[in-house]
This record gives sequence, structure tokens and C-alpha cells, in this order.
Amino acid sequence: MRRALPLVTFLTLALTASTASAATTLVNPDGTPAPAQYQTWLQQAKVPTPDGTVTLALAPCPNGPAWAGGCADLQNRTIYLGAGARDRGRFYHELGHIFDATMMSNALRGQFQAIVRKPGAWAAAANTDPAMEKFAEAYSMCARHTTARSMQFGMYGYMPTPAVHRKACAVIKSAPLAPASLRSAPQGFGS
Repeated sequence: MRRALPLVTFLTLALTASTASAATTLVNPDGTPAPAQYQTWLQQAKVPTPDGTVTLALAPCPNGPAWAGGCADLQNRTIYLGAGARDRGRFYHELGHIFDATMMSNALRGQFQAIVRKPGAWAAAANTDPAMEKFAEAYSMCARHTTARSMQFGMYGYMPTPAVHRKACAVIKSAPLAPASLRSAPQGFGS
């Protein structure tokens, strides 16, 4: 019986993670379904996705810096993707900001910061490579790759080793299991 408990726990976590991807409804700003390509990417995510509706605007960031190809309006649960950022990696990066705002707790953010050795403020100017941006990049990598065979190179100075990738993905996958009352949202936009 002692050996069965880890198997039951694993299966419960696996089922929770696999069904969490169905929790997101992706729509255009007018409420119609978002383009099929993005719906497919949403369903192919290898990590849980945010609960509820997320709006996808294929437009430049309304309040972002000129260099930002995409951004996420956390309060309105809206992803903006400019013409140069309409790829799977950038889509998942911006979705990672919405996931952070809706599914993560401060305790999980602290775990992530310890894994990537980025103490201090979670949110800060994007050009300072804040933990918030590293998290969104980790989310993007975890959504695309279940494992990493070598060091990966991402935006905002995020360069996880295979071990860091595995640990970051585990934090992301654990977020839906935490009580909703512990979740807290950072404010503003993510780039």
C-alpha cells in the first residue's frame, strides 16, 4: 500500500495538470474565438494555463515601450502581440504573465526567485530583467519543452540549465493546486 500512494499522488497531479489547459478560453477583443493557430498553441501547452477568459489582441502594446513586441495587461487579462511577436514563444511568454497574475501565490513566486537566484522585487522595469519577466520566459519554455537537454537561452537574461528548467516547470505545474485564496496578482503590464 505504501508504494501505491506515490503512484496515486502522481496520477492526481498529472490529471490536474493535463486538464488545467482546458481552463482557458481565448478570445479576440470583440469576444469571438481567437485565431485557430493560437487556440492550437493553447491546447498544446505542456503546463497549466490560466483559468477563465484571456483576450488576444493582435496589435502593438498600448502602453508598452516601443521595443516591446508584445505585452500583457494583467488587470484586463489581455495579451497584445505586435507583428514581430506573433510566434509560439512570445505567445506563451505573454500568457505566462496572465498565469502569474491569476494563478501564482507570493510563496510560489518566492520559490521561483530562489530557483533562478533573483531576489528582490518581483516586478520592475523590464530593462532590469526582473523576476516577473524571467518567470514569463520560464513559462514559455516550460509550455514548449517538458525537458531540457542543455542550457537554454531566453529573453531577460533567463538561461536555465536542465535542472533549473525542471524546477521552474514544477513550480508552474504546482500553482493550480494551491488554494485560490493564496493567489495574488502583480499590478500593471508585463512585457
